[in-house]
Amino acid sequence: MKTRQPANYRTRQRLLATARRLLELRARWRQRGFVCRSLAGLAPDGLFINSDMTVSCNCQDIDGRGQLGLLRTTPLVEILRGPKAKGFRRQLAAGRLPLARCAACWHLQSVPRDEARRRADQFQGPKGLSVENTVRCNLRCVSCCRETILQTRGRGQSLSLADVEIISETLHQLGAEYCGYYNLGEPFYSPAILDELRLLRHRNPSMTVLSSTNGLLLDNDPKREAALLLDELLFSIDGVSTPMVQRYQRGGDFDRSYENMRRLVEYRDARGLRRPAIVWKYVVFRWNDRPEDIARALQLAREARVDRLQLIFARNPWYAMSWRFFLSKAFRVWKRTNWRCRDILLRPADQTVEKAA
Repeated sequence: MKTRQPANYRTRQRLLATARRLLELRARWRQRGFVCRSLAGLAPDGLFINSDMTVSCNCQDIDGRGQLGLLRTTPLVEILRGPKAKGFRRQLAAGRLPLARCAACWHLQSVPRDEARRRADQFQGPKGLSVENTVRCNLRCVSCCRETILQTRGRGQSLSLADVEIISETLHQLGAEYCGYYNLGEPFYSPAILDELRLLRHRNPSMTVLSSTNGLLLDNDPKREAALLLDELLFSIDGVSTPMVQRYQRGGDFDRSYENMRRLVEYRDARGLRRPAIVWKYVVFRWNDRPEDIARALQLAREARVDRLQLIFARNPWYAMSWRFFLSKAFRVWKRTNWRCRDILLRPADQTVEKAA
């Protein structure tokens, strides 16, 4: 059954299609080809294991067009060697983008055509993966295509513990240094997240694991125990009041998310732990970017004793973009870590004691 996408998603798809065509024309004119770091296994955050155990080459594979294979039946290296991944690499080498999403992907590289063809069949096991333990979510954000995502995943909307064991073993065999434990759902929606992360850690005790949450469901001790198995946890809270948060995060509740974030800091600190680093991820829209909003967020972040306040420029939806992020003194006092992110360190790591075991 066909589902209707949000208007801003359809607009973005049209823009991506245009950008795709322009990049291909430019590559043809300049005799260039493309290389994808994800498909080459060079990006630790490039390949995504979806909740149905399919493997995608990008983080926004909403309709499944970027699926390369099924990890439940095929080892990851064989998936990278398989016909879908090989076909994508060869299309890229010829100067064609297999997906519209490629036009906005961090891992796309333009190289001379001869080099692209030489590298078309070259790949290695990546040193990290991203894992989508569930596509279920308790929010319905403005740009979310939840119906399509659920339809794409079919019956595999959450990983089983047997699936997580396969993923854990895969990461171990790769010698992975990084795992992103989140994607198109709310990780803490899963009632088994503590068992999932224990399985992940069992074979990969020193691997860096990062996750992201809207914070609403991280409200009991088993889930706090799960959070302590992470190295970094981002709380996505896009504002300093519930009405402000709900402009984008429909169904959000600022007070509940903020309280759960604050309580997790207390829970961690009571054990004298340094990890996870707890970060307030504040996506900046035109309705939450006034200097007084940022000052209030900074004050609340300090009161909650989080490790960092991360200000992220919102690229989507287009009508919500903030000009203040780049032009206002309220933002320019904080150094940018990349073009769309400003990190404000609030709590040096040496203020706590140990890494979570």
